[in-house]
Amino acid sequence: MKKCFTLFLATFVAVAFANAQTVLQGQVNDAHGEPVIGASVYLKGSTLGTTTTIDGTFELAVESIPENDILVFSIIGYIPQEFVIGKRTRFDVVMQEDITTLSEIVVTGYTTQEKEKITGAVSTVNAETLNKLPVASIDQALQGRAAGVVVSQNTGAPGEGVSVRIRGVGSINSGNAPLYIVDGIPTLDITSVSMQDVDNISILRDASATALYGARATNGVVIITTKSGADGASKIQVNSQVGFQQPSRLIKMANTAQYRSIYNEATIADNATKPNPLFHRPLITDEIAATLSDVDHVDAILQSGVLQTHSLSISGGDAKTKYFISGNYFGQEGLIKSSNYTRITGRANVDSQIKDWLKVGVNLNVSRAKTDLIGSSGDGAGGNGGSVIRYAFFRTPGIPVYDAQGEFTDMPEYYRQLGDGYNPVGMLAYNQNELAQDRLFGKFFIEIEPLKDLKFTSNMGVDVLNSNQRRFDRTWGTGNRINNINRLLVNDFRTQDVTFSNFLTYTKLIGDHTLSFLLGTESIKTDRAYFSGTQKDFPDQDGSLVFLGNGLGIMENSEAKSGSALASFYGKVDYDYANGKYIASATLRRDGSSRFGPDNRWGTFYAGSLGWRLDKENFLMDNDVFDLIKLRVGYGSIGNQEIGDYRYTDQIQGGYNYALGGIRTFGYAVNLLGNSELKWESSQQFNAGIDLAIAGKWTLSFDFFNKITSDLLVARPLPTSSGTAVPPIVNDGEILNRGFELAVAYSNQIGDFKYSIAANAATLHNEVLALKSPIRQGLVGSDFLTFTEVGHPVGSFYLYEMEGIFQDEAEIFTSALPVKVVKPGDVKYKDQDENGTINADDRKHVGSAIPKITAALTVNLNYKNFDLSMFFQGAYGHKIFSVLNRDIEGFYRGFNVTERYYNNHWTGPGTTNQFPRASWDASGNNNIVYSDRFLEDGSYTRLKNLQVGYTFPRSLLDNYGFSSVRIYFSGTNLLTFTKYHGLDPEMTVSDNASGGGDKASGIDWGTYPSARSYNIGVNLTF
Repeated sequence: MKKCFTLFLATFVAVAFANAQTVLQGQVNDAHGEPVIGASVYLKGSTLGTTTTIDGTFELAVESIPENDILVFSIIGYIPQEFVIGKRTRFDVVMQEDITTLSEIVVTGYTTQEKEKITGAVSTVNAETLNKLPVASIDQALQGRAAGVVVSQNTGAPGEGVSVRIRGVGSINSGNAPLYIVDGIPTLDITSVSMQDVDNISILRDASATALYGARATNGVVIITTKSGADGASKIQVNSQVGFQQPSRLIKMANTAQYRSIYNEATIADNATKPNPLFHRPLITDEIAATLSDVDHVDAILQSGVLQTHSLSISGGDAKTKYFISGNYFGQEGLIKSSNYTRITGRANVDSQIKDWLKVGVNLNVSRAKTDLIGSSGDGAGGNGGSVIRYAFFRTPGIPVYDAQGEFTDMPEYYRQLGDGYNPVGMLAYNQNELAQDRLFGKFFIEIEPLKDLKFTSNMGVDVLNSNQRRFDRTWGTGNRINNINRLLVNDFRTQDVTFSNFLTYTKLIGDHTLSFLLGTESIKTDRAYFSGTQKDFPDQDGSLVFLGNGLGIMENSEAKSGSALASFYGKVDYDYANGKYIASATLRRDGSSRFGPDNRWGTFYAGSLGWRLDKENFLMDNDVFDLIKLRVGYGSIGNQEIGDYRYTDQIQGGYNYALGGIRTFGYAVNLLGNSELKWESSQQFNAGIDLAIAGKWTLSFDFFNKITSDLLVARPLPTSSGTAVPPIVNDGEILNRGFELAVAYSNQIGDFKYSIAANAATLHNEVLALKSPIRQGLVGSDFLTFTEVGHPVGSFYLYEMEGIFQDEAEIFTSALPVKVVKPGDVKYKDQDENGTINADDRKHVGSAIPKITAALTVNLNYKNFDLSMFFQGAYGHKIFSVLNRDIEGFYRGFNVTERYYNNHWTGPGTTNQFPRASWDASGNNNIVYSDRFLEDGSYTRLKNLQVGYTFPRSLLDNYGFSSVRIYFSGTNLLTFTKYHGLDPEMTVSDNASGGGDKASGIDWGTYPSARSYNIGVNLTF
């Protein structure tokens, strides 16, 4: 009986105790609606707690507790949150990222480091932030995200690339693009990697951070790590975004009445100087004017293009095997008709811990991209045809798009009055230019850990690209004047990179001392194959885009193969005393490149850096203000090998004609001159910085850098008497890049309202320190606009300086003798050498396209389940030469004119000192003399992105199988503040400058305009 009573009493107590417990439960997400895994949930001041599961949920059983007890949520990387429990049993919590977190793990090389122990200039970018922008590639989304990183889009055309410069322009002929490392594999092209697959990004800016990558790292390194699976239940994520695009800026042009008025004004003025009526230009009479249309040809080629991106990912795993599998679709209809871009990507990241000491895995990315190309930049010199938007601005409004028979109007009946430019709508309708690219990129890896703290890693990387372009130029227009005879062009390009890297890492703790060692080798083999074929007088006027090659018409083709190899040995030692109080790092790398001759193939590069955590000194240990004070200093030398293959030797090409015995014989000739003395270009980089974290809310990072690139790889100019062979590459010159970089951030929370503000800014001074042979570039017509020489930036504009407008004959008589005969109303140029004559000696350096200051501002606001973000970006202190404005304000052919010129041009003494008179005869002075009349300040500030989102409470989702749902609305390029009168202040790279690189940037030929987009999106997790 006693035993039964005792058992009954024990059962009663247990039940009573259980009934006295309360179960607290809920969901923990981040600000983007993603579950936060492994967050600690506990009662403040106790040891009772739990962690969140794979889907961010938690349950915590507690005894009956006072209502004023506090429940705490915390995890590294997020701001801890506390809630008074009260009568609540459910807590749906949104965690805000902690920008002051010191223990963040950053990928800095072949390994990772704690952020607080990094001694180089390294920036990290939140991958979720990049996903807010509806752009095709990661490099586009990096714009404004880190100090000292300048990103500018080449054109607004779908699928078009960008220009990325880290800490300035350090090379003249050699590449200035950074090196990208995706999951440990180097590449110069990341357009096939979906942003939805990215986990984190690190940007290495100085030598102490980049030296480990040696060759190709002189222009900075961008390290991209893609997502991987996690231990736990499978997670499915769906991200979808759809929107439409419109032009963000357009140039207001004259209508038909205005064009007729200014045309007749110029005609009357010019005819008055021609005694012989046979040379008179005809007027646009009332009779002719009555037959004219009033067409906005720019508007006629534009459309509201649909922009969409959709992604699906599945991830999960267990204690041994983890996986992440995804698919992504990106589609963009261009602002201009007939221009489109689509890309499909698939990714599989799988790793398996086969043994405690053995891990294997694979990261593979496959993609297929298709681009419908149109002429988007330049006047056709780059190969894809002249910019259609440029032709649309040229076309006078009096010409209809279609004639009475419904055919495209080409040259109008009154072409002498209305111009003979091409019909841009017809150009687009007949455009057939398609580029298809298939790519496989990724790696297979194995990790072996034979001993504690000793790990061996082996990566086998592959990068295979097949590119195929088919372009058909059909014959059409008045008298078949356009593309006569027609032609089909075929270009096939194939490249294959194989990377094999092996490295050992070992960490040893000895008391307060920590030593980390890295030792490795890397080899990269590249093979390229290129085929180009042209079928002239193609029999199918509809352009089936099938290359015949069977003798019909005239067939021309060329074929080439090339390859290169890079072998490297590297090592690094990191020293840490007293858990980061004193830090030191040293790197050594030796690279051998096949692009240099046998005597100069190898280069040795190095770097070292020191760090000091002042806040860990005794005199600051207990301060209430500073959480972190870290001083950093570093120096290193990094190499650059980015030149063409085999440039150390002469190259021979066939297709030349020789006369032997009076008979034409085909033969070979030297078409490229080599240089056996060619060696590595290198940059010596110094960096000093300080990192601060203040009061748990502020972070600040400030850097000064001085970078000198020497032994520049440049093409030596040769006299025309030396023949037509491509000049050799030589080592000549030095370039300085110097500047300051600042990044500051603040975050805080007031009740349910959370906010953070982050800003960055950088200055840059670019100067050529030494160069034996100055370089002219930026060809427009028969003249060059830029001059790269000692004492000035790379690609400095070298122009005549406009001093005003001649107001009367007396001013002409008392001024320097002009280049051409002038009249009142013509442009007056400054006599720089004061010798009384305007000639080539009066040109001067008047600015460059390299921004002196770049800056960005990000604002994030969260209130309960609502979030709002704003992102501003800008560049300042650079110049743009508008060839387009020269054409539509220069009055040298029968093109339309801007409304600005029509309203403000010179019509008599005192009317203006900016815009000359309307006259074709005066174009030799006013237009063809290249002056700063068309050089403008390119500074701008742009609201790049504005996004408003709402995350649904978990309580509303439980019955639908979702763990997180977020919807959002966003707009891009909503506002632009600039004084520039062109289409876009940041898109100034043209097809014409494709061979000139940074020596010819900042020349606007009438580039495909940038887009303003409006989008709606949804993020689902279940």
